[in-house]
Amino acid sequence: MIWLKNINKIYTSKTNRVEALKDINLHIEPGEIFGIIGYSGAGKSTLIRCINLLEKPTSGEVIVNGKNLTRLSSKELRKSREKIGMIFQNFNLMRNRTVFENVAYPLKGKGLSKKAIEKKVLELLNLVELSDKINVYPSQLSGGQKQRVGIARSLANDPEVLLCDEATSALDPQTTQAILKLLKSINRKLKLTIVVITHQMEVVKEICQRVAVIDAGKIVEQGNIIDVFTNPKDSITKKFISSLFHYEKIYDFLNEENSIGELKQITEGESIIKISFTGQKTAQAFISKISRKFKIDASILFGNIEIIQNVPIGNLIVKLSGTDEGIDNSIAYLGENNIHVEYLDIKKDNDKLKIGTN
Repeated sequence: MIWLKNINKIYTSKTNRVEALKDINLHIEPGEIFGIIGYSGAGKSTLIRCINLLEKPTSGEVIVNGKNLTRLSSKELRKSREKIGMIFQNFNLMRNRTVFENVAYPLKGKGLSKKAIEKKVLELLNLVELSDKINVYPSQLSGGQKQRVGIARSLANDPEVLLCDEATSALDPQTTQAILKLLKSINRKLKLTIVVITHQMEVVKEICQRVAVIDAGKIVEQGNIIDVFTNPKDSITKKFISSLFHYEKIYDFLNEENSIGELKQITEGESIIKISFTGQKTAQAFISKISRKFKIDASILFGNIEIIQNVPIGNLIVKLSGTDEGIDNSIAYLGENNIHVEYLDIKKDNDKLKIGTN
């Protein structure tokens, strides 16, 4: 559906040269919800605007549904853009037009009768559950309602692709969940390919099947959402995952003076590890197995579970005590059973042991 091949975007001025995108390569499958996540200034908004050529790449190719947009004439590009809808963080509604008029606007000049336009707009407002707001002005709507109007307007030309540029960043958590639920419903009903740009890992967790992580204009990691969440490779990805699973809060909790009885006892021959597992497998059962099989002691210090795309993803912080051989064999055994293991760093700080990542 969407191919981005060797995309580079450079902004130049008399005094400055900024490489906003550097050799971007992405393939987005038809009908999937694909997430692109990055911190502010990473290049994600520039990237999404390159997909519909609102920003023209300095070099590279943008292919959408078999058409190379970078090679189209201005007239052909305008026609192709009709099949690429876009919704924005700040809604971009026309304040002096009603909800009906905002949604109908993309249909002007299409040769449709007044009756046909009215039928289409009513269908779209029903889809986004706003049929009762047809004659209301944007100033009378909540943030979530404004975004629903924006979504309805973006669907007016029956697009094949929907681009979402930080579409929930201006919304509260409850409204964000409602909008994400709506997008999932639209994806399912209309078989629409959706590209989501965000800096919120919660959004990616909730809606995306695959994700790419962008940092300083480069794609540093991409893959299936479950694989990326359970075994992140790049340091930026690990930061995002850490924020979702609240690892820092967990480490702070374990480092509290009244909460580290286990840590106070750390000696040579003991390790602190973080175990990540997916699905219905029970890590606690594997902890019991390695304790018996390799004659080690395993103490669970903390545990939590997140549901990602209906798949449970669990994490345990565990202290292992025993021989080096026993601990090494235990770690190998867990890996053989598709349980990811990460050693945690233990440092001495003012005569206190501190736990954290390497």
